[in-house]
Amino acid sequence: MADRIKLSVVTAQGDSHEKMVSYVSIPTEFGSVGVLSGHAPMLCAVKSGVLKYRVGENSVFRLSVSDGIANVADNEVTVLVSYMNME
Repeated sequence: MADRIKLSVVTAQGDSHEKMVSYVSIPTEFGSVGVLSGHAPMLCAVKSGVLKYRVGENSVFRLSVSDGIANVADNEVTVLVSYMNME
């Protein structure tokens, strides 16, 4: 599991989506930020858009998210947004 990242997307209403993933793409004001295992710690603003994540080699999933904030640290990505929707 050394190449995995814990992804947690949490909404203001208390909804949450958690997965162990191999890659996360976070929409930001300046484009998408890709996160792999071992990424440096980071705090960034999330722009409304599509958050993508990969499980395994070929399975890519998408979540529509609102504006919010993302924290990356210790192979964990935590995204706090007003709402999210599975695509």
